Amino acid sequence: MITIVFAPPRTGKTCFLAHMARETAFDFERNTLMRKAIQDKYEKGFTHLQTVPFHCVSSNFDMTFRKFGYSPRYSRRINPFRLGYENPHVRTHFNFPYESIFITEAQKYLNSRMSRNYPDWQSRWYEQHGHNDLDVWLDTQRPMLIDVNIRELSRFIEIVRLMIKNDGYGKPIGLRWLVRVLPDSSAFEHYMTSGKQDKGCFEELEVTADYNVFRGYDSQNCKPKFYAGHMDEDLDYVSGTGFGDDVSEYVRYLATVDDELPEGFYQTTKKKEAA
Repeated sequence: MITIVFAPPRTGKTCFLAHMARETAFDFERNTLMRKAIQDKYEKGFTHLQTVPFHCVSSNFDMTFRKFGYSPRYSRRINPFRLGYENPHVRTHFNFPYESIFITEAQKYLNSRMSRNYPDWQSRWYEQHGHNDLDVWLDTQRPMLIDVNIRELSRFIEIVRLMIKNDGYGKPIGLRWLVRVLPDSSAFEHYMTSGKQDKGCFEELEVTADYNVFRGYDSQNCKPKFYAGHMDEDLDYVSGTGFGDDVSEYVRYLATVDDELPEGFYQTTKKKEAA
């Protein structure tokens, strides 16, 4: 199953994914099925298949899963651009049976604005992921940002509200999400068309975590991207008026600010590398 989790920024999408990932990482039945399936492949000719994971969870952000009585477990790191079937262009991941894949900021990888360039070798992988007993979880602010082919294969979970329980020191000790589950893309379209008023489109549920989910991942894992390429630069603005007390220097700065479309802005990554 493909599940698209959506909500506005800072409303608990990624921590919801982290909680569902933890539930999967300690799912005894699923992990047992995974290990048996890998052993079966080894016996049928996968002679180099020596690794058997402790659990089924992979993701594009690092997570640590803790549970009383168990040693910590860690997510397998994947690149969502490398999910797909073998092809001559991109080396793809070796996905194991019963793997659960969690992708945050999914619009980056499944961008609806680039649908006409969407590769067939990945599209078919999503279309047929169930044949390998895979689950895929995607979070995004708006489902319409996700490629239409993926949306049509998905169910949807909208986070309506996140409630955090704190201890006497103000530290989180539990989370509750009020969510609406929409079973397919048709229900999602009716739900949005109705202005989110049609109660026949969804089931409303409460999901509870009786621990501090935030301890298991870096909620600001995207922050370094804001600073990449600027390590040897000063800020455009200093304190006060922008350039200390020298207003004339500030005015000269504003006059030189470039607001034109940068050359190569729409150039693809591959073309930039070739250049």
